[in-house]
Amino acid sequence: MSTNLLSLAQQALGGDFAKLAGQFLGESEGMTQAAMTSLLPAVIGGIAQKGATPAGASSLLSLIGNSALDTSSLGNIAGLFGNGGAAANALLKTGTSSLVPALFGEKSGALVNALASASGIKSTSATNLIAMVVPLVLAFLKKLIGDRKLDAGSLSTLLAGQGPNLQGSLDSRITSALGFASPATFLGSLGGQAADAARKAGAAVAGGASAAAGAASAAAAQSKSGLRRWLPWLLALLLLWLLWQAFMGRKPAAPPAAPPVSTAPAPAPAPAVAALTLPTSVYFETGSATIGSDGTAKVNAAAELIKKDGAKVDLTGFTDKTGDEASNLELAKQRAMAVRAALVAAGVPEGSIGMQPPAFVTGTGSDAEARRVEIKKQ
Repeated sequence: MSTNLLSLAQQALGGDFAKLAGQFLGESEGMTQAAMTSLLPAVIGGIAQKGATPAGASSLLSLIGNSALDTSSLGNIAGLFGNGGAAANALLKTGTSSLVPALFGEKSGALVNALASASGIKSTSATNLIAMVVPLVLAFLKKLIGDRKLDAGSLSTLLAGQGPNLQGSLDSRITSALGFASPATFLGSLGGQAADAARKAGAAVAGGASAAAGAASAAAAQSKSGLRRWLPWLLALLLLWLLWQAFMGRKPAAPPAAPPVSTAPAPAPAPAVAALTLPTSVYFETGSATIGSDGTAKVNAAAELIKKDGAKVDLTGFTDKTGDEASNLELAKQRAMAVRAALVAAGVPEGSIGMQPPAFVTGTGSDAEARRVEIKKQ
């Protein structure tokens, strides 16, 4: 069974990391943990992409050889943020200057925006969190490589097998920012087991097509041979039938009449689905900020309309008055941020989207009406 790097990295950065990092960044522990949940799979996936081949693994080994990557920092997370955060600031400098660009390249800025939108933390906090997490994950990998004495070949084998371990953990908003249409497309780029499965599937299809072509060719040859064998007999039988008709003085039977043409009117076409107009609302499940399939379709339709008209819109997350007011307002904010990220992923410029403060439910006043984000032209 392949070593699960995501699970090991989550253990290494577990405990009080989200709390201490949140305090360092000026964010809540919950929102920092949400950001970590989206970020760690993307970092492990980015490392796997970079090192899933022997040549890529060699390049990764050179990157990990950076003397600033101190493996002992993983065993003293509290010390990382102590003494005025001096160690954390040094980690930020290393991540920002070399490691994050080496891992994500020109996609680094898009990753920052997607992480901020997905978790609700500020863009500056997202930038700094990425700059801290990337060196820490690479330090964890550096320790693993040293403990297991991995070379480029064994490291590439380890990284190429991480696809199944990342299944179900990747945030579609993050993978979209990294240039992939979906988490499945991102996983397909990792090679290893995913690529082997694709190659096997392709070979099976090709083999099946070849076998089918051979069978069809054989059947055609057999049919042609049989026709040549029976053709003289068929012609003789046809001649005898014509002579018998002439002898009996009867005309050949007329061909059967064509069936009457139906005069019934064609069924009316189904009515077209009404085009989406603004304002419109995206609805959510209870306690969730995840956009469902119906909501995704509505967001995509709204995005096309916004791009076509060059419009600017405001997003407002609504909440009801039951339960804890602060929690409800935070959930409404997260839902609005999720819709914003989905619109950006669909091609709407960020500058065309405004964010309004969460509001209490309007309209029917029902709980279902409360679980919504309204998209409205400015």
